Amino acid sequence: MSINKKNLFYLSRFAEVYPIGHSKYAPGTMGSLIGVLIGCFLILNLDVKIYLIFLLFFIIVSYLLCEAHLKFYNEKDPKVVVVDEISGQFIAILGCVQSDKSTYMFLSLLLSFVLFRFFDITKIGPIKRFEDLPNGIGIMADDIVAGLFALVTQAAILTSLNQTIYIKTLWN
Repeated sequence: MSINKKNLFYLSRFAEVYPIGHSKYAPGTMGSLIGVLIGCFLILNLDVKIYLIFLLFFIIVSYLLCEAHLKFYNEKDPKVVVVDEISGQFIAILGCVQSDKSTYMFLSLLLSFVLFRFFDITKIGPIKRFEDLPNGIGIMADDIVAGLFALVTQAAILTSLNQTIYIKTLWN
């Protein structure tokens, strides 16, 4: 089944999280901020298993949106596509502190945001290699790996501070 140009255009707008992807000021950071806000709401209101199912579904849909954007515009890793940043941020916030104190929750969300942006911007270690993968996989993979790096780093930091991290509830 072929998707016509008009549908590809609309799908590419979803990949851009229009108008966020067209922001003059750091569209990737704006996309990550949207990811923190939506992710915070979801992680506070969903069981972690449901959140993980949502996350997997979101990553798959995001990949398909990236493919549609590439098909419509034919450019490699366009900066206007920010759905990948949201996916990576959704992974990073899995390490947020589970607490009744809003200050702890806010600080752990801030830490996940800063760590994700650090790994996404610097692309240290193997993250850069994932960006070089072809098509929508390359757009998504570096952000997924950056999200995983941020999650592991945040878990290590919070564990060293004797904070209970949210992901531990998976095994309760």
